[in-house]
Amino acid sequence: MISKTQKFWDKQAKRYDYSERQFDSVFKEVVLKTKNNLTIDDNVLDFGCATGTKTLELADSVKHIHGLDISSEMINEANKKLNDSNFKNVSFTQGDIFDNDYEEASFDKIISYGVIHLLTDSDKIIRRLYDLLKPNGLFISTTACLKDKMAFKNSLEFNAYLLIKKLGIFPLHLNMFMPENVEKIISDQGFKIVKAETIFHGITISFIIAKK
Repeated sequence: MISKTQKFWDKQAKRYDYSERQFDSVFKEVVLKTKNNLTIDDNVLDFGCATGTKTLELADSVKHIHGLDISSEMINEANKKLNDSNFKNVSFTQGDIFDNDYEEASFDKIISYGVIHLLTDSDKIIRRLYDLLKPNGLFISTTACLKDKMAFKNSLEFNAYLLIKKLGIFPLHLNMFMPENVEKIISDQGFKIVKAETIFHGITISFIIAKK
């Protein structure tokens, strides 16, 4: 049975890249910071890869990168991009992080951009990511901190989202985090925080590198 969350993201897939353009400058910075922590021998998981844009941007820095997303339509868009590229070290799958296809201690690095603030069971999922990493593996993430400062325009848009959510039109769970909340959630699951910083682009974004 397809969940409301999956249906929501399936509907967003074809216009997702357009809606994400406002964050291009942030993610160029984030991708560069991420690449500085990757090696050509790495086997990487991109958890919540959406349409695969950032997955493909990281591909030239690793041995293999696999994108996973709950939305089949997001994965369809990602595979279209992959087919138009020359990369042979990239794969995409629609599914769940708890699928039996993923063995413990099988990834050198796990990437997750813009996902943690949407998780209803963040503790359980982050622990699963911890288990999937090899010893000393890195978890690299960005998280929207919706309880921290926002630019006026972003605050108006966010309040509109909250109203829509109350009406039942917007089905996504939203965690109202401060940056320190994100650090705690990750460290509580056994990770050691290597680097934690905030990036401001209308909203506050937590960028964290954590080691198993």
